[in-house]
Amino acid sequence: MKKLLDIDKLLALSIPDIQEQVRKIKYNLSSEERKIITFSKNYTLSLSNYCQNECGYCYYNYRIPKEKGEENVVLLSKEEIKNKTETALKYGCKEALIMSGENPEIFPEVQNLLKDYGFNNYLNYVEYICHYLLEMDILPHINIGLLDLGEMKTLKNIVASIGLMLESTSKKLYKDGGVHENSPGKFPKKRIKHIEMAGKLKIPFTTGLLLGIGEIMEDRIRDLLLIKKINDKFGHIQEVIIQNFVKKPHINYQPPKMISMKEMLRVAGLAKIIFKNKIAVQVPPNLIAGYEKEFLNMGIDDFGGISPVTIDYINPENRWPEIKRLEKICKKYGFILKERLPIYEKYIDNQSFCPEKIQKIIKNIRGNVVKRSL
Repeated sequence: MKKLLDIDKLLALSIPDIQEQVRKIKYNLSSEERKIITFSKNYTLSLSNYCQNECGYCYYNYRIPKEKGEENVVLLSKEEIKNKTETALKYGCKEALIMSGENPEIFPEVQNLLKDYGFNNYLNYVEYICHYLLEMDILPHINIGLLDLGEMKTLKNIVASIGLMLESTSKKLYKDGGVHENSPGKFPKKRIKHIEMAGKLKIPFTTGLLLGIGEIMEDRIRDLLLIKKINDKFGHIQEVIIQNFVKKPHINYQPPKMISMKEMLRVAGLAKIIFKNKIAVQVPPNLIAGYEKEFLNMGIDDFGGISPVTIDYINPENRWPEIKRLEKICKKYGFILKERLPIYEKYIDNQSFCPEKIQKIIKNIRGNVVKRSL
């Protein structure tokens, strides 16, 4: 009953009410901390867009025809990984976002290339990439869909963090005609189990909501409260992404009305009220362009990964902003844009969350930054 009352109270808050509560939450930080908005300079290794799920809103999936200049990827080769990484290093990237479709190994095309590349299975391939990146002083952030406990244990000591969007637990999305009707990996119980397993293993974690895919405001608030509950138990969720669905060609899901920036702002503010200053609230800057001031004033903490070298493979038509331009926008409205790593500062000195191998790479990265500044 208390949970329902909490949802009702949050639903009843007006935008000015939300802003006032957000201001009070921010004032629990030091004057310097209040001004800081973080981001990570990264690049993406999109390993394969072969996926067991067929989400109605997804443009990334190999089944969807791509626009001119884009292409499907069965499996990145070692040479492609090396070339992309060498380019990223020239631009000062410190994070590699390793992403793919979920369970691509079920497809014969992927299996065949894994064998050709000399790997027994997909996890061995991902392990190889992580070890290679660490040798290059790049921190891996993994987001490749559902993992089991054994796979997470294998990756724990060779990644900085892991990500998996909760997206939405709304039941209607899984019924006939819903966007997750043909997506076995998107069932809420499976996603929640994955997030909780990461907590048990003390892996710094990123999750988030995808808004505008058929859910309602009550669903969003319930999901934010669920994320808070999980983090209260394990303390491993470092950031929550509030991401808006953007229309694209060729996909099945074409809603008559798109989610508005007003709704996005409302959810971002409610997330700040629910998480307070314990979990960072993140919005993708390429999807809220022109509304940076409003989101900054709504208490967001982070702009996520911004790449100077690779596109947003989920929303390729929405280019990443130039970091210098975003820095100017933040400064204009009284904020300071600050680069961070894919593992948040509060976890770095804790070996339970940040294994010795990752701590060593972080020291190398920071040492390289100091050398370049001299």
